[in-house]
Amino acid sequence: MTLQIDTFVLGPIENNTYLISDKSTNQAVLLDPAAPSKKIIDFLSHNNLFLKEIWITHAHFDHIGGVPWFMKQNKETIKTAIHENAIDLWKSGGSARDFGYEFDPGPAPEIILRENNILSVGRYEFIVLHTPGHTPGHVVFYCPEESAAFCGDLIFYHGIGRADLAISNANDLMNSIYKKILPLPNNTRLYPGHGQYTSVGEEKINNPYF
Repeated sequence: MTLQIDTFVLGPIENNTYLISDKSTNQAVLLDPAAPSKKIIDFLSHNNLFLKEIWITHAHFDHIGGVPWFMKQNKETIKTAIHENAIDLWKSGGSARDFGYEFDPGPAPEIILRENNILSVGRYEFIVLHTPGHTPGHVVFYCPEESAAFCGDLIFYHGIGRADLAISNANDLMNSIYKKILPLPNNTRLYPGHGQYTSVGEEKINNPYF
């Protein structure tokens, strides 16, 4: 049985929130919950899935907006994972003030990530790749066994993440892509924070930024 990946488009900026699960163990993780979603709760219940953890690619408000709500909905205590360099952005409200409103994501996550940490859902392992640029604490979750990488706002279908924000760095963004994404096998599927999924091979050939 392969890793199951279900995509839910949530929030005003149409973020991809991913539910990643291993049906053989009934374990699941939620990646970048952008907003509350009863549909995801119902999906977990209907498929008898146990939500193990929440993983965050980066702490912008549109990627963590649903975290407090999901924490309250879950009967069992679950933990949230985030890179150590993303904690300040989390605590400041994920740059929500820059867009005109206040947001309190709640207590800082309990699982602090660093380069090459290993996370798991069921029998599948994910390598944490630190990919700064869009934000200092941006990460990608890469599963070699399934040739899948969850890229947040680092790289998109024929595009790249924004580097014009106050905490962004264009040089770091491109270095992260060239050093961490493009060396992956061409068949690696890239699951971005917005829009359709793509692949390493597709972006090598058709992304105008490379």
